[in-house]
Amino acid sequence: MNTLAVPLTIDQLEAAGHLYAQLKQWHVSEATLDSLAEKFPGFSDETALLKVVAVNGLYGTNVMALFRMAAHVKEVIVKTNVLIAGPELVEQIALLRNPNGGTVKRHHSFASKFAHFFVDSERFPIMDSYAVSMVRLHLGTENWRQDAEKPYIAFVENLKTLRTLAGLNATNRELDRYLWIAGAYRTYRKRRDAQRESQINVELDRLFTNPSENIRADLDALMPSILSEALRGEL
Repeated sequence: MNTLAVPLTIDQLEAAGHLYAQLKQWHVSEATLDSLAEKFPGFSDETALLKVVAVNGLYGTNVMALFRMAAHVKEVIVKTNVLIAGPELVEQIALLRNPNGGTVKRHHSFASKFAHFFVDSERFPIMDSYAVSMVRLHLGTENWRQDAEKPYIAFVENLKTLRTLAGLNATNRELDRYLWIAGAYRTYRKRRDAQRESQINVELDRLFTNPSENIRADLDALMPSILSEALRGEL
């Protein structure tokens, strides 16, 4: 029977929840997008643009062609039964084609966040660099599925494997908070003796720097296996 390369327990998710409670900006961002979804259902031209701008602005997903992305999102969703759509919906939204030809830009982080907040948070977990790196760390090479052409579909499968092997019964939001905070903390520790780059969220950077005794305890509980001497070289 397959096992996790690095264990993941409910205690670690609870520690992430405690740390999340300290992050006011993150709370407000999530609440803003949830409110937007409730007050502006549907995907008209105006609503699609409003939602694209909100996700891109609050999460910094680097979508430059906002009007083109909004039109693309609307076109994809009109052709899709969103009530039953699976991860292929994110793959379709992520591929933004240039109307004049040329390279297709891939926006998987944006697409996963858009579907998470505005279609279904449980069907569409958030995929970003922290989430991918942490899921891969926990699964290890034996359990990791790689698909360069359909990375979000592979990510969803990897996340399901992680849930199964860890025996976790948690919401996508709870798991996402762990993956993001743990991924950021892992990056922070890699650079703790060097000048930190802007990859670390400012609010998290403040939390990690000179933490209180309670926050330190939660940080230690966040990744006990990763922070052990045996695995420290993997950071």
